[in-house]
Amino acid sequence: MKNILLAIFFIASLNAQDHKKMFDPNSIYNDRENFSVSFFSSKNTEFDKNYNLYNKIPFRTIAVNPRLILPGSVLFIPELVGTKLPNGVYHDGYFFAHALIAGTQNRSIKLFIEANEPNPFIQEYPKDIRVFSVLGTMAKSLRLRYKFQYTNEKIKPTYKMVAAEFTDLMQYGNKKYSSVNERIQKYSELGKGTPYLIYNLGEGAGSQIDPDPTIDFARTDCMTFCEHTLALAISDNYPEMYDNLQKIRYNNGEISYTSRNHFTIADWLPNNDWLLDDVTLKVGQGFTSKMNKTIDRPQFYKNNGVSDKEIKLASQKEKFSVDYIPTKNLLAIQNNLKGGEIVSIVTTNPVVISAHMGIIIRDQWDNVIFRHASSSQKTNEVMDERFEDVVNNLKNSKSRVGMIFMQVKEDYQRPQ
Repeated sequence: MKNILLAIFFIASLNAQDHKKMFDPNSIYNDRENFSVSFFSSKNTEFDKNYNLYNKIPFRTIAVNPRLILPGSVLFIPELVGTKLPNGVYHDGYFFAHALIAGTQNRSIKLFIEANEPNPFIQEYPKDIRVFSVLGTMAKSLRLRYKFQYTNEKIKPTYKMVAAEFTDLMQYGNKKYSSVNERIQKYSELGKGTPYLIYNLGEGAGSQIDPDPTIDFARTDCMTFCEHTLALAISDNYPEMYDNLQKIRYNNGEISYTSRNHFTIADWLPNNDWLLDDVTLKVGQGFTSKMNKTIDRPQFYKNNGVSDKEIKLASQKEKFSVDYIPTKNLLAIQNNLKGGEIVSIVTTNPVVISAHMGIIIRDQWDNVIFRHASSSQKTNEVMDERFEDVVNNLKNSKSRVGMIFMQVKEDYQRPQ
């Protein structure tokens, strides 16, 4: 019996290694484990017809259970690599989760096929099939290749918008979504795919230290993504949004390098107390810990070329004691997240508290999603990840040790 179990373990390990050999090294593959497989065509009703964000592509579209696979995901199925399609092309194993299975909770997927074509997969697939969700280069490549076939976009992504379109978006969104947390989630979704560029904003062309623009939706980093989203969510038109963005980015809205809220927890959060509350203790409900840090602003300014005269007039060194939720406790509190929270991932780095930022999303299927501008070379754009995937990755990090949560005040008052 022992030998049989060892043999099974060896075969399973071998299969896992075979899968990895097929992975693109510039992409991220998250194992969603095994699913049963069946098929549907345009003649079937075994999919949710209310979910129509995407056009279906034969042999590329898969209907999924949205509670197990995020809708919109790119998927990889190693067992289907090499399947010969009716046009003679061999399948690469990549699919789009662009349809939903109607009314099911089970671990099943349905492949979309041509109604009048032979089913090329019928002889290829096993009863259970291994599915991986894909992020990074391959996902971008597949989306670019097939976008004009599956796209059903009615609203541009924000990184392609001009000023007048932002005003239209806010006027439409403010009427449709009464809650600011709803608007945060909806507007941030339009930012998905925005290219990542660290430190993409500055004080404008006249600044000697950081002449980058004061607004730029075409590129983003993790903090800028949160700032742009918040500014959109609390504004009615483009000029107002621009002004609110500066109030979020700078202490009292004064545009200067030393007034900028460089440090997320030490500057950004307290200087935006008109807008944001720290809800870590409320979300954590007994699962929190303390972190103590000293933020040395003068040294930071000196390292970045600020003159001694300006440094003397700027904020000085300051000690902080903050509450955070350690990584080991994050999955225990995820049901306390409502969606729209701003997240700071905290670090053991002695000179800062926050290493990364993002936004919590609660979708219509009650998935908890971390939406963020990823700096990873494999992804390098605004993207969604399951909260549990992010937490599991944090467990492997020696420096990123937990999260702080912030939320827009229900009764926020815009500063004049």
